[in-house]
Amino acid sequence: MDTIAACITPPGRGAVAVLRLSGPQALSIAQRLCPGGPPWRPRRQSLRAFGLEGQRLDEVLAVYHPGPHSFTGEDVVELSGHGNPLLVDALLSALLGAGARLARPGEFTRRAVEHGRMGLLQAEALASLIEARSADGLALAQGALGGLTEALAVRLREGLLDLAAELEARLDSPDEDLALLSEGALIEALGALAAEARAAEASFGEVRRALHGARVALRGPVNAGKSSLLNALVGARRALVSPEAGTTRDVIEARLILEGMELHLLDTAGLRAEAEGIEAEGIALGEALTAAVDLTVVVLPLHRPLDPASRALLAATAATARLLVGTHADLPQQAELAVDVAVCNPTGDGLPALRDALAQRLRRGPRSHGAQAQVISARQAALLGGVAAEAERAIEALSGVAGPAVAVQALHDALLQLAELVGQDPREEVLDRLFARFCIGK
Repeated sequence: MDTIAACITPPGRGAVAVLRLSGPQALSIAQRLCPGGPPWRPRRQSLRAFGLEGQRLDEVLAVYHPGPHSFTGEDVVELSGHGNPLLVDALLSALLGAGARLARPGEFTRRAVEHGRMGLLQAEALASLIEARSADGLALAQGALGGLTEALAVRLREGLLDLAAELEARLDSPDEDLALLSEGALIEALGALAAEARAAEASFGEVRRALHGARVALRGPVNAGKSSLLNALVGARRALVSPEAGTTRDVIEARLILEGMELHLLDTAGLRAEAEGIEAEGIALGEALTAAVDLTVVVLPLHRPLDPASRALLAATAATARLLVGTHADLPQQAELAVDVAVCNPTGDGLPALRDALAQRLRRGPRSHGAQAQVISARQAALLGGVAAEAERAIEALSGVAGPAVAVQALHDALLQLAELVGQDPREEVLDRLFARFCIGK
């Protein structure tokens, strides 16, 4: 296996940057570029001059981690130098010129999985720990890294194996009473396993926003105060505000950290039935880009009656996750509507209540599960859904005419999906797709 190298700290200018070498030539390449100095001792940091063809490039702190007791399971050398991007590029070029190859995205972690230093579930948890966009997301990733998802997989596997063995015994010796469970108890046990797998599958919908941030759309009629509300929430002038109808035609995005959660706010074009041309295109674009948001904030002006566009929006969002916000609360109310929060953008009245309501709506779900395993990737959710479907197929077989033979096959198929979940003999394309999401240097 060849030796790979990459900068493992984020790109950009900083005080320190760390470069990592992993592979059979890691130590020899480092020794060639850092000649002299004290002896190389495992896991002992040493200050060394990093040079190329007699020219000193930097002074680095070097640490040698011999395999298999390293992050990747291979020989690893980490070099901490100064964080000027020009200097980092020069150091990395020197490592590549000395025989290393630039690491592909996620290749260090992939080698750790291939050498048994971590499991596939731990690798996904590590990626989520790095990318988490909220305090809840960090807690979820740490729970997965601590083995909650793996423990769930073990429970499901043990339960499926026990039930498959029970059914196999009935098939192998139909004339003997080898059953340890009644038919009803067997179906009940299968139902419990299916329900646990389904609950874990469903948890991904709840935790996705905690891990990756929440998308929140501001929608409403023209001149409802959406852009003013966006500016008030982020504390900066991000969107133009004008009494002229149709000022916002594009979708304007802004980022907000709210109680430890990252929100992506999308201000959309105001709705009105008579819109045409570029304004109508802007309305259509807003509808398309906000079709799959985590929360729709329906912004309605309280100082004027509901127009047809507002009534249509209320009907369209009735069955979705939404928050009704009334603006112009300082003026006499004419809209016959009960809102969740009333605000006045110029004075700021109601904004604290709006922030609280946003946090409450978007946090609903993850904190209520405590130490229960929650899946942190679409891959995990799909496989656990497959496990549940196979357990349900086994129940259907036992309850109908198909019988135990079909039920046993369903349980075997469920066990195969669990094996793929934890990374036992995973398909190459699955690994390729997983680690392609990692950054270079991880």
